[in-house]
Amino acid sequence: MNRGISWAFLAVSVAFFLFIVGLTGYRLEDARARNSLVVRDRLLDLATKVSSVRATYTGLDSPSARRELHALFDSEPRLLLLCVRSPQQGILYLLARNQVYLKEPATPDSTWRGTPTYQVNMGYELNLSRPLDGDASGAVLDGVFVIMGREDLYPIVRDDLYLFLAFLLVSGVVILIVMSVQEVPQENAGPIGGPSSGQVSQRSLTSPRSGLVRPEFLEPKLRAELESAVAAGRDIAVARIRVDEPYADSHLAEAYTEIARVLLLRFPAHDCLFETGNDTITAVIPEADIDASVRALEAFRKAVVAKQIEGRVRPLSVGVSSRGARLVSPSTLLEEADISVTKAAREGGNQVIGFRADPSRSAAASAL
Repeated sequence: MNRGISWAFLAVSVAFFLFIVGLTGYRLEDARARNSLVVRDRLLDLATKVSSVRATYTGLDSPSARRELHALFDSEPRLLLLCVRSPQQGILYLLARNQVYLKEPATPDSTWRGTPTYQVNMGYELNLSRPLDGDASGAVLDGVFVIMGREDLYPIVRDDLYLFLAFLLVSGVVILIVMSVQEVPQENAGPIGGPSSGQVSQRSLTSPRSGLVRPEFLEPKLRAELESAVAAGRDIAVARIRVDEPYADSHLAEAYTEIARVLLLRFPAHDCLFETGNDTITAVIPEADIDASVRALEAFRKAVVAKQIEGRVRPLSVGVSSRGARLVSPSTLLEEADISVTKAAREGGNQVIGFRADPSRSAAASAL
């Protein structure tokens, strides 16, 4: 992904994270507030029931009264500690799910006076007190309740996980789409080589005028094909195709486009056909020696001549050079093709001339 898309993805990720944090905090606080109201109502109900038990059994010391209080305690799953205390009589009844909830005293003691100290986890547990109805001794009911337990946290965490997985899924799909779109120009650039993928993606490889590959890609493509041919022991040819008498012709552009169309139909390796001037085309012909290249280009020349382009015959001069088992550079092949096409034009045009390499003679003297 490019830098702009990366920054956009980072911004969306941060916004999503803040959204999840805010939503989780809101839901936790909402659950805590609702559960606080619920346990306050439950303490009020417990106070009424404890007052009823105390009135029925004239106190809370009898085994029957304690059994009923124990049953009340077990019926409240959020209740962690239940204590009935009186300023005059001390602790009348104490029951806790864990001794850790009561700091002191640990056991009921009739001589103890004051208010017990309870061990409560702030935010998750709540300590509430309620005077018993109709009690002249001022007895008080204390209760420690869970207001945020696993049953409250589980749905919040579960929903956060679902949201996170959904975000990952959507992000993955978007990234794949962006990468597939950005890979299109890179795939087109593969056979050509040359400029970096960033440069290739910024403009088309082919010229809108002719449909041929732009001239700046000729040298790197020819170099790559030549190296491949040398490594495999194959031949390779380079041709310069020039429109004869192009000057003072107002229809040259249209003719050039039509000639390029014929060339594209006859040579399937479109990535080896280059627009290299207003009146010139360069063709790299892999796996072809000088004779095969001359025959193929002669057939192409005849097809162009036989076709009326913009109301007239368009003759072509063509020069061809090949590696011919030599160790040559791309510039040498291009120079030899230029020598051949110049010779073809000078000798009347509308013909194909191949460059026959002779190691004992100079390149300029070897065009036949």
